[in-house]
Amino acid sequence: MKEIKLGIVGLGRFAQLHLQCYRQIPGVSVAAVCDVRAEAAQETAQQFGSKAYTDPLEMLRNEQLDALIVLTPEPLHYDAVMAGIDAGLAVFVEKPLATDLADAERMVTAAAQRNTLLVVGHATRFDPRNLQLKQAIDAGKIGRIRSIYARRSDGRQFFHIYKRTPAIYTLGIHDIDQILWYMRELPIEVYAKSSSSDVGEDMVLAMLTFQNGVVAVIDSNWMTPNAWPAGQDQTTHIMGDSGQLSMGHPDSAFVMSTEDRHEIPSLYTLNNIHGKLQGSLYSELEHFIDCVRDGRSSSPILPAQDALRVVKVADAIVRSYTEQKPVLLEPEQL
Repeated sequence: MKEIKLGIVGLGRFAQLHLQCYRQIPGVSVAAVCDVRAEAAQETAQQFGSKAYTDPLEMLRNEQLDALIVLTPEPLHYDAVMAGIDAGLAVFVEKPLATDLADAERMVTAAAQRNTLLVVGHATRFDPRNLQLKQAIDAGKIGRIRSIYARRSDGRQFFHIYKRTPAIYTLGIHDIDQILWYMRELPIEVYAKSSSSDVGEDMVLAMLTFQNGVVAVIDSNWMTPNAWPAGQDQTTHIMGDSGQLSMGHPDSAFVMSTEDRHEIPSLYTLNNIHGKLQGSLYSELEHFIDCVRDGRSSSPILPAQDALRVVKVADAIVRSYTEQKPVLLEPEQL
């Protein structure tokens, strides 16, 4: 089995979960890591026996890599992704692809022109609950879809980290991707409102109208109180002519109560099952490595064009609540 050598740019909170997964995926080595914080880069490099850098361009010049993993803050994806594409590497970047639509378009175009794999981390496509929703819809189990409601509320204690980016790009981006995945088309109209508290803009609500009459509502906010038993308050509800589908978290499949805490942990994102990591994040990264090893120029599950369409809708949502008017989009079948 050919060893896949990874370079990682950005060693923040979510990178630690990535690193746990790469330890376990067979035939993968973290050859180089990069972060503007030299101490963080050195510490991670020591753990993995890799080289440490503070400049991604220097890392790409000096290392013989197969793939680049971009885990920088959301507004900083562009330079690292483009550098990886220019170097001819397969690139994985955490969602969203970009927070600027023009940047997203340039990245996808560059990857296509170089015939280079570009995968964006929309890990919910690997969550078995979301996959079951998709399969039920595609099989016609609930008939024609009439409406979709998706709420994703995260703990307000994390808002100080993510306030750098509009909530629709940090939270709602998951639900945009899921809705487009289910609907297989772009909405023709987007109307949105945002709301701020004393800590900043922490809520956005958007209504997406599709050409076939389906209406989807997205509620994204950083309002879940610190005492909430789960890390997230999430609900997806899909109504059809002949049935309905629902999922959410907390789901009470496992509940732990102590003298200090009532907790409902997520069982789907990343869990250790008898020494082996499982969950949607691991499955997603394993899929990316499989695509790299197979020499694919596109993922059959996470094509770059899908990620671009998600940014297109997120951009329309921000424009709508900024300009205080509906935004029209050209109809497009996915």
